[in-house]
Amino acid sequence: MTHDLEQQVARLTAAENIRNVIARYAKAGDDQNNPDEMRKLLIEDAVWEAKGFGKFEGRDLIAEKLADIGREMIVWSLHFPVSPIIDIAEDLATAHAFWWLWELTTMRGDEGAEESNWLAATYECDFIHAADGWRIKHLVLDVKKVVPYQDVPSEIAP
Repeated sequence: MTHDLEQQVARLTAAENIRNVIARYAKAGDDQNNPDEMRKLLIEDAVWEAKGFGKFEGRDLIAEKLADIGREMIVWSLHFPVSPIIDIAEDLATAHAFWWLWELTTMRGDEGAEESNWLAATYECDFIHAADGWRIKHLVLDVKKVVPYQDVPSEIAP
């Protein structure tokens, strides 16, 4: 009984720590993909990929490329990661998570004009339990829909 309880607590703790990594990833995204914060969430040989954005391999390259996207393409965002489904391996060393993303964005087009959008997407992500905690190993962002919306005119906004 004690061993079962210890395993359950370890699994719950792992899932909560992974949720924390997901939340910190979203927060770093809202800070124009803050490269210093992103590096903290990735293992050295991590992979990040998304159709339309690219596939980047290695912690430093991922942090650099995501920061470029934050400066040049998605210039403002508010991420809402929703209901992660987390499957933790029996040995508590790896995990896989799926979650939905609802995001408000301001995107800069090729001509430099900025447009406000709603973005709907999903994530598939493999995690590894490193010496300093759970880290992202391989993340795949699948953007499903980007829909423009009109900002509230300043005379109406609070």
